[in-house]
Amino acid sequence: MTTSEGSAATRRVGDAIEIPGNYQFRATYEGSAPQRFWHQKRFAACLDMLELGEEMRVLDAGCGSGVFADLVARHPGTRVTAVDGNPEAIAFARHTYPRSNLELRRGLVDELDFAPSAFDRISCLEVIEHIHRDQAKTMLSTFHRLLRPGGRLVLSTPNVRSYWPALEWTLDRLHLVPQMEGEQHVDGYDAESLRDLGEGCGFRHVRTRTLFVLSPWLAVLSWRSAQALHDWEQRIETQLGALLVQSFERC
Repeated sequence: MTTSEGSAATRRVGDAIEIPGNYQFRATYEGSAPQRFWHQKRFAACLDMLELGEEMRVLDAGCGSGVFADLVARHPGTRVTAVDGNPEAIAFARHTYPRSNLELRRGLVDELDFAPSAFDRISCLEVIEHIHRDQAKTMLSTFHRLLRPGGRLVLSTPNVRSYWPALEWTLDRLHLVPQMEGEQHVDGYDAESLRDLGEGCGFRHVRTRTLFVLSPWLAVLSWRSAQALHDWEQRIETQLGALLVQSFERC
């Protein structure tokens, strides 16, 4: 089921195809070299942009297999709540990451019912492209309510002002990943549109990064060389990377 009934008929409550609960885990640790490089380096970049401190309460919205939530929960003193609408993903994450400071819940990202200012940090990685723009506004407004003043939000999504659309088309046509266009992804963002959406929901934009121009594909030949190229791509701060990552502060 991908839409709710009634007046909100276009509201997405899940992807149009079934995604295995362990999908992110397998992509991160067992996939092809480019796939593993992509996922591991995106998680590292998003973790860096969260700027975690001591004794922080963190929400990972749309946690999938729980890989990123586990990385956050390794930080000393953090208390992590991870939410996803896929019951198989939550079951997998609970079995795989039995940490006392990591709570996993089934729920939708635009229906979070935590108390105001409940969190110091919120991450929402590659989720916003799976929902329609009105739902995204509702989700970000909810994040604004759930973050304490001065709290940090990190969003990531494919960058439509890059080679990503061509890559998605190719992956879909070759059936190398579960179908993305239309089945998973229903919206797209560039740096400007994502920043405008966040600021329109009351956030202050902090930083924009893009990842992955050529580096993941070099991992086929050499992980070390791919890492060196990735580091160089980050130093020159190119905006051509296929993955867009932005951080915001709760005003």
